[in-house]
Amino acid sequence: MGEELPPSELTAEQYRALLGHTSDVITVTGTDGTVRYRSPSSERVTGWRPEELRGEDFLEYVHPEDRDRVGGRFDALVGEGDAELEFRFRTSDGGWVWLSMTGRVADTAGPLEGYIITSRDISGHVQSTERLEEQRDSLRLLNEVLRHDIRNDLQVVTAYGELLAEEVDEEGQEYVETLRDRADHAVDITRTARDVAEVMLTTDGRRQPTDIQAALDRELDEVRSAYPEALVTVDGTVPSVSVLADDMLGSLLRNPIKNAIQHNDSAVPEVTVSVETGEGSVRIRVADNGPGVPDSRKEAIFGKGEKGLESDGAGLGLYLVQTLVDTYRGDVWVEDGKEGAVFVVELSVAGADETDRS
Repeated sequence: MGEELPPSELTAEQYRALLGHTSDVITVTGTDGTVRYRSPSSERVTGWRPEELRGEDFLEYVHPEDRDRVGGRFDALVGEGDAELEFRFRTSDGGWVWLSMTGRVADTAGPLEGYIITSRDISGHVQSTERLEEQRDSLRLLNEVLRHDIRNDLQVVTAYGELLAEEVDEEGQEYVETLRDRADHAVDITRTARDVAEVMLTTDGRRQPTDIQAALDRELDEVRSAYPEALVTVDGTVPSVSVLADDMLGSLLRNPIKNAIQHNDSAVPEVTVSVETGEGSVRIRVADNGPGVPDSRKEAIFGKGEKGLESDGAGLGLYLVQTLVDTYRGDVWVEDGKEGAVFVVELSVAGADETDRS
């Protein structure tokens, strides 16, 4: 092997060999955008041999829809020193390749003048992102159509059930009540499915200060209306404090309360909700007088498709709770209560000067 030279002493031939092995395309242009140099990888990425674009206006090969944006960033290089952006670049066969570019003004004290551009082919990533977004749009549409049609059919079932109740004898009333309960339960499942889909199809994942008192009050009113046979109370006062969440916070609060009623074998389901604040966190506790949760099930019940003991539900509610808690960077667990189980949800308090940049 020959003597190794420090990087500052590489020969011109060695520099050319080094550039020939890099997967990125390195371009040097004048301040007017005229191409002065393209690295050998140009042909592999764009189909153009390095010498073919020499002397050409770089922007003429940028997609017309991206040209003004790229040109504007080039102009800003003089003041800012560097820039990063993504755009489409014309290939030798007339197609387009997506490039991620880093541009920099050449060091005036060095041997180069103008702009130095490093580009990387990101076409595969862009195509995957577009394909994923198309799939999300299709799933949103499918979810909306299915829920709409199912709810319409359930409304018909409920309406005929009301008519049927007026025609049957006392023995038949039991069957009518079962029909009504099942229809209401199916409507509830479509709502939970909507919430699950909303969470799974959301891409921004941004948390913001959300008032827990207002959200809990709304959900308590709704649960009491939907389950008049249950006794749902609040222990103490709910503090007016904001947690880091989003507009799905209501679903997170509603599902443990519903779960405590639906899986309760007492003559009168009793659910007590309490909220306590700690250092930087809020804990919402939902206690019931039901059968409780065995230790072997305390973690498993939050899994997708998991169901409670003797449950005929879809197993989505508590999975939604776990998913939302993960999104909010909180925690959820089950404890043993005096009679039944206690579901505990812990969320972060939104500080007055706290901004979430997730």
